[in-house]
Amino acid sequence: MNDLTAPRRQHIAGLLVLLGWQSRHMLRAAWPILIAAYFQNGNDAKYFLWAISVGAVFTLVGAVLHFWRFTFNVSGGKFHVHKGVFVREKINIPLERVQAVHIEQNLIQRLFGVSGVRVDTAGTSGSELRIHALKWDEAQALRSLLTAERSDTAVQHEQVNSQAEETASPTSPTPRRALMDLDLPTLLKVGLSQNHLSKVAFAIGGLVTFQGFAWEIVSELWAKVPSLWRTVLLFLSPLLLVFSPILIALGSVLISVVTSVLRHWKLRIWVEGSKAKRTSAIHLTQGLLNRQAMQIPIHKVQSVMWESTWIRRLFSMDTVHIRQAAAGGAISSGDSGGMEGGNAMRMGIPAMNATRTRQLEALLFPTWPQRKLVTLRPEKYAFWVRWLRRSLALTPFALGLGWWLGTGWGMALGAVLSTWSGWLSRKVYRGQWATTDGSHLSAHQGWWFRKRVMIDWHKLQAVELIQNRIHERRNVAHLTFHTSSGVAHLRFLPTDVARDLRDLAMAQVHAHRGPWM
Repeated sequence: MNDLTAPRRQHIAGLLVLLGWQSRHMLRAAWPILIAAYFQNGNDAKYFLWAISVGAVFTLVGAVLHFWRFTFNVSGGKFHVHKGVFVREKINIPLERVQAVHIEQNLIQRLFGVSGVRVDTAGTSGSELRIHALKWDEAQALRSLLTAERSDTAVQHEQVNSQAEETASPTSPTPRRALMDLDLPTLLKVGLSQNHLSKVAFAIGGLVTFQGFAWEIVSELWAKVPSLWRTVLLFLSPLLLVFSPILIALGSVLISVVTSVLRHWKLRIWVEGSKAKRTSAIHLTQGLLNRQAMQIPIHKVQSVMWESTWIRRLFSMDTVHIRQAAAGGAISSGDSGGMEGGNAMRMGIPAMNATRTRQLEALLFPTWPQRKLVTLRPEKYAFWVRWLRRSLALTPFALGLGWWLGTGWGMALGAVLSTWSGWLSRKVYRGQWATTDGSHLSAHQGWWFRKRVMIDWHKLQAVELIQNRIHERRNVAHLTFHTSSGVAHLRFLPTDVARDLRDLAMAQVHAHRGPWM
């Protein structure tokens, strides 16, 4: 049994982890100095090296002081943290406010047999705090205490003991329901279905960055090539222009596959606990180099988002994000029709097929659909507005070509761009729709990159109806559903439908008598 009621420090290995973590942040901030030192002569570069050395010393001293002044404990139904070097901070987090506890192990932590813990609440954007090194059993005990949601310390310790016994025993009586075990063929499909555009940019950036070093190596090898083979290679050199895009594309796909394997290696998802006692939670473990273990209590799930690209749809799979309450989650940002919110920890699940999606819906939204589904679609006015906006944005290109090559070419390009923007606007318009059963909302958007968001109306924070004078004359309005994990938009609905939907959603909030989270 690990006594976590008395204030204690992290494992001594946390000093090395903290030093590496702070050094990484320092290098990110000091990279302009490193580049400047590289281009200086030997006499001037020593000043940059002195500056880097002083920064390294301050980093080391700061890591030691941060480690020594950081203590934590759990007592009285709260998580107490004391930290700070020159300015002392005391953080008290009620256990019922803890949204998620994320356990992770990188290579250094694995080497010393420790793990890191991140505690997330709805009080701040992102992680509330981070503990860099705890023994694995201590991290598990701390997570059990923080997710117990009860102030009686003795009862919490009993829960920790029982959970430890259940984990140690292979014949544990605790109900455990497996949702997914990601095998290697499916994992490779996940890598192949990633967005490769960012990887292409990464590959091109790597070539540009190391072209000088690579050119020196090629020059040395070229000097050793016999003259006959030089003639042959020069003759075949135009083929590089043909095969280089293919090589870059293959490199980007390889990077996607490798990163997916490293991130989702041995991914396992299961459900454990009792819904009646509000202890049921979704558990996830994954990772090869950076091992992660995360759990989300089911009653704290605020929204669920399905995402898919055309590549993923070829493999009949989606990526699911299970979101919890986040700071600023009910603040609208942008103009998209999907779910937006803070940067709190969320559980991402790849390779969700139709069967797994139905299982997840039955788990998180057991009453869906409670009644006959009603389909909601935006008015045709939304298509015309989007087409007009795109056409006006593309008009300068047509005018520029007309001024450069002549009026005929400008008019031809304008017609092509207008037709293309109309086709694209129609695709986007037809991809925006929603269904509701009077208690839940499932909102869809997109055609190339598709998103689907599900929310439970009794967990809503607010419903906002927006209508300006032009919309009023066109008899349309926008609806924004605010949750503690983000906002969902339904745009260009008929005014009567938007008002009825707003009233129905707020009636669900007022009529609900149980806890909302």
